[in-house]
Amino acid sequence: MKIAILTFHASHNYGSVLQAYALSEQLKLLGHEVEIINLRSENQKRVFKRVPDSPTLLHKVFYLLNKKRINRRYDKYEYFINNVLPVTKKEYQTCEQLKEVENVYDAYVCGSDQIWNPVCQDFSTAYYLEFLQNTCKAKRIAYAPSFGRHEFDEETTKQINAWAKNFDSISVRELKGKAVLNEIDPERISVVCDPVVLLDKKYWEELAAEPNIKEPYMLVYFLENNHGRKDFVDTLSQQLGLKVVVLTEYLRDMAKPYIKKYDASPEEFVGLFKNASFVYTNSFHGTAFATIFNKPFITVIAPDQENAVNNNDSRKIDYLTKIGLEGRLVQNDLPCKDELMKVDYEEANEKMQEFRNDSYRYLKNALEE
Repeated sequence: MKIAILTFHASHNYGSVLQAYALSEQLKLLGHEVEIINLRSENQKRVFKRVPDSPTLLHKVFYLLNKKRINRRYDKYEYFINNVLPVTKKEYQTCEQLKEVENVYDAYVCGSDQIWNPVCQDFSTAYYLEFLQNTCKAKRIAYAPSFGRHEFDEETTKQINAWAKNFDSISVRELKGKAVLNEIDPERISVVCDPVVLLDKKYWEELAAEPNIKEPYMLVYFLENNHGRKDFVDTLSQQLGLKVVVLTEYLRDMAKPYIKKYDASPEEFVGLFKNASFVYTNSFHGTAFATIFNKPFITVIAPDQENAVNNNDSRKIDYLTKIGLEGRLVQNDLPCKDELMKVDYEEANEKMQEFRNDSYRYLKNALEE
């Protein structure tokens, strides 16, 4: 079967490119011919341009000091997107342009990531397959798209449901995503794991690039638009006796003696998780990779879940609850030192494998029905 994937494969974000990689690899393992439709809108290119916007003079100075590393990272992302991911040779900018790929594929798979979030900066109706006509006989499958939030205004919710109704098989990544699709029979909607969890650990070990760090380290991976306290770094480093490796650039770290891996490629990102002694993150994909590699970790979330603005913590909470590791979620206070390094992965690995198996069955059945 010839399959097209539509997802945020070209966002310069480790989670985005690696979930695209994982889904394409999993579909290849099922014996299919796979292409990621190379949709790169002008909005997306503006968001992930080589030279980021600098709102203040201090930010501009910070960028200039780190310019070489940030540029190297940009080039590594572009290499991965264009040479590792199975993207179409032709690049598309709009949903209208995608009409030419109708009837080229036997199935169109949308997912994962926040592609179903209409308020996302790089959203396009293409991620709901709106370029396909009703007469198109190809299968329309949603694999783990996320809405990035659990509620929208009434008009937006109605539109989302109208778009989603056209799919032959629907799955979402979060339980709360199921609630957004309130006009669709809930029996039709599965909750599946993110593609990075779907793909077996051995394939991540093959992709991983080994870091050139000799000493044991704590990996710190934070996203600015996610909630959670970021001020535990030095306390954790002292308690655990570990060097600090940071992946994302922040002004607050400028004078800190951290190992700064701002130029890590997606392969190096995976390798840093694989070899970490401890992981401290507020990222969903950071959490996922920590569990895939069975690392001691904490995931920080908003202290006030009810009133947090643009709260996207549900994906982390749902995933860790599903595999029985919700105790690794931190809101206000750190666990005691003895608890930090103790994570019982025996039961968690069983639950992770069960989740993986259920999600694999959904995908396989969706393609075969």
